Amino acid sequence: MTPAQEAPDLGRRLRRARRRMLFLGLRALLRVIGFGGIGVVGSVAGALQFHFARRQRRRIEHDMALALGRPPGDPAVRALLREAYRVNNTAVLETLAMFDRHLDEQQLGERCEIAGLDELRSAMAAGRGAILLATHAGNAALLPVKLAHAGWAVSVVYREARMMSAGFLQAGLERYGIEGILANTGLRAYGQMLAALKQGRIVFLMMDQGVRAPRDGLPVRFLGKEAAMPAGPSQLARAARAPLLPVVTTAARPLWHFTIRPPVTLGQGPIESDVETLARLTERQILDYPHLWSWHQRRWRKIAPGPVHP
Repeated sequence: MTPAQEAPDLGRRLRRARRRMLFLGLRALLRVIGFGGIGVVGSVAGALQFHFARRQRRRIEHDMALALGRPPGDPAVRALLREAYRVNNTAVLETLAMFDRHLDEQQLGERCEIAGLDELRSAMAAGRGAILLATHAGNAALLPVKLAHAGWAVSVVYREARMMSAGFLQAGLERYGIEGILANTGLRAYGQMLAALKQGRIVFLMMDQGVRAPRDGLPVRFLGKEAAMPAGPSQLARAARAPLLPVVTTAARPLWHFTIRPPVTLGQGPIESDVETLARLTERQILDYPHLWSWHQRRWRKIAPGPVHP
């Protein structure tokens, strides 16, 4: 290996080591403060990140203003983004604490309220299971935990987080009686999702962060950017003939509030039309509650804004 090749490799190792140390440090801190103290810590951490990550924040503010149809530099956009940092830093810490050790499901369930359960019951009546399509807005992990505790059969589709240990989320989900499906396994994961729906289970997944490699998704304009969005949710709904119900995060304090909306009507035409439909629906949810979405997640913020369409 040449010195030029060694430098990037060393950089990757250092970044991996930093993430690992951060993960271990956060896990130790959360075990000390307990789940009840995370709200304060997460809010403070979000405010500090907002303040010190100035270059990143300014770029996000600019792109966010375009997505919201606001002028660059609008102070209202800055206030929304500051709250989004607080909300989603709290959500990350809560998720980490929930899956690090088994916590009392009753207490976790009391941290959130779910509206629209009648919509879910009605959709499940056909016996084909149901797909719940959520966004990265707040601690949506509470929803499947609460559903599982209430007796629903739930499968959660997830991706390995860079900072967490391999298998961390899988083991955490299993502690609450939830089947974990690792999305990174491709066709195997798709087969597991189909099997879960055939068994009449709820499959909980997200699509709002796009895909890592553009070749793995379909190009869609999403919040002012040309992003590659996964076709998986649409393909899954078609193949299993299962209802797909959007999940919207509507509040973060004093409790997390989630609303399960009626099933989306998907077409019989090209799969691209269904992906477009879900992208527009997801985009609308985010624009309705912009202070709750994770604008600073890397996949959206690293894409340059696209041209303004007439």
